[in-house]
Amino acid sequence: MRNRLISGFFILFVALHLVQGNTCLAQGGPHISFSLAQALGQPGRITELNLRGQGLELLPPSVGQLRRLRLLFAHENHLRHLPEDLTQLDSLRVLFLNKNGLLDLPPNLGKLQRLRQLQIEQNVLTELPPSIGDLDSLRFLMSAYNNFTSLPEQLGRLAKLEYCDVSHNQLLFLPESVSALGALRYVYLNDNKLQSLPAQLGAWTKVEELNLSNNQLEELPASIGNCQNLKVLILSGNQLKKLPKSLGKLHQLEMLILNDNQLTALPRSLSRLKRLKTVIVKQNAFTAETRRQAETDLPGAKLYF
Repeated sequence: MRNRLISGFFILFVALHLVQGNTCLAQGGPHISFSLAQALGQPGRITELNLRGQGLELLPPSVGQLRRLRLLFAHENHLRHLPEDLTQLDSLRVLFLNKNGLLDLPPNLGKLQRLRQLQIEQNVLTELPPSIGDLDSLRFLMSAYNNFTSLPEQLGRLAKLEYCDVSHNQLLFLPESVSALGALRYVYLNDNKLQSLPAQLGAWTKVEELNLSNNQLEELPASIGNCQNLKVLILSGNQLKKLPKSLGKLHQLEMLILNDNQLTALPRSLSRLKRLKTVIVKQNAFTAETRRQAETDLPGAKLYF
């Protein structure tokens, strides 16, 4: 989807800024790379290390000697576990570990106090360590395509987290603490097994894009109307029978995707949303009358039934 692609470019742009203009991040790592052996031979000098796709089955404990390391790209390998010594890299800003076979993360991951971007997509992780709540500088968490059934309560302590992708997991619920993530702007929780959402979801007042598609939601909390900066809301593939009237408070909303639910009508309060341009409600249970009513209420929006 176009908006998801825009978000992808956004996260890379900001990540580039965070690491002081490293123009190679979008390609998966720096152009100038060292082998692991070369890096360990001069540990006091190395600030960037690209180990992408080198068939690595493990990282040696000596990796903890690279105390100046700011960027570590170790994705597309065969790593199953990480050495605890990795948590000694207290200069680390960016850590790419996606597309390995990781079964777990170091219990003391939270010691990486300067870490701003953590990418652990496409592994076989079943949980995040509780210490993740100690990553005070974390802004970007990409953890899609794992096997999480829950998230730790400590996740709610990530006060600077702006981008969170936990899509394509097995999440059954979200901890109430996530409502404290006040800096969030982009949230992807799609393709899980969520049956409900935290009552205080509306505390995400900075969120611009929220994807909750392909879950098992039967209702939305009324507080969602407090997400005042929400521009894109994706709810397709759930079991929604009605929507809260509070959606009419989302005055920044531009796109609302609701296909494949059990809706019979849209709340009349949506007529207040002057910026709403696209509403997709295919594969629902609208009658001819409720369809006409929706078109009357939203004359400035394109509706797809």
